[in-house]
Parts: sequence; C-alpha cells; structure tokens
Amino acid sequence: MLPGPPPARNTLPGWDTYRRTRKSFIPAPVLDRDARRALSKRRWQIHDLHRTATHANLPVLSTSTPMSRAVGKLLTSRIETNSLKQRPTTRAGVMITGGGYQGKTESVCEIIATFEDGWRELVGQLNPEALAGTRDLHAPVAYVQTPVTAKPKSLCKAILPFYDAPIHSWMDLPT
Repeated sequence: MLPGPPPARNTLPGWDTYRRTRKSFIPAPVLDRDARRALSKRRWQIHDLHRTATHANLPVLSTSTPMSRAVGKLLTSRIETNSLKQRPTTRAGVMITGGGYQGKTESVCEIIATFEDGWRELVGQLNPEALAGTRDLHAPVAYVQTPVTAKPKSLCKAILPFYDAPIHSWMDLPT
C-alpha cells in the first residue's frame, strides 16, 4: 500500500525514484456491502486505511480545466524547445502562480517527469556507465524548490544540492 516515505524529489536519487514510481500506487478496491461485511475487523481496518491513502493520493487530472490544459501545453512546449537548444543562450522559463493547495507542484512534477521518461526513451541513457558523483551522469530534469523571489544565485544554490555538489563559502554571495 505505502512502501515508505515519499521520495525527496529535490535530490537526484529522490527525483529518479519519484519519476519511476509515480504511477505505481494501487488504489483500494471498491467493495460492495456484502464484500465489506465479509471482512474481519482487522481486514476492514486495513481496507479503510487503504481507502484513506487512496483519497490522499488521487491522481492529478491534467485535463480537468482549460487553465490546466493551457499550463500543461505551454510547459511541455517550453521544456521540449529548451531541451533542443544548442546555443548557450538563456532559455525561456515559465512561472506558475496561484494559491496554495491547487496542484501546481504536482502538475509541474508530472509534466517534467513525463518529459524525462520520453527523453530517456528517445536518447537512451546516453551514458549507462556513468558513475554517481561524476560529471558524465545524465539527469535531464532537476526539480528544486526556490524562494518566491528567486534570482539566478538562489536558483544555483537550490540546484547544486540536487546533484550533491558542494556549495563553497566563496559562493555564498548575497542573493
């Protein structure tokens, strides 16, 4: 039912675990009245716990509103375009704003995880012999949380720990 704590998506191993397992949750089966009555008290409690977990893990309905469809289309297009850019110029970004608990983070994570699945399928693993902690490790997506008023320095400070790279004292400049 719940194989442990949720993966820490803000680290490379956690993101990879999230990406690979995000659709593996199996919802509780729907039981009719007779099937439910046939359960022992213990099985009934376990089933109720599974139902609670099911409600807490409802999938994001990406096509539920015109706004979510527009955000999904824009974000997917932007990620695909940026991934194909060859010049070292600035890549266009997307800012998604809104009130809390509206599914912004989960929607974005699903979109970028889907992109990474497709990218890995398209280009293979690029370097399957890459060792963790080396520069040739391939990670097409990095998920990090940033301050509301993120600037390039604070973004870099958020990204470095994702790759388990040190943040040296000389990098600690005002953000």
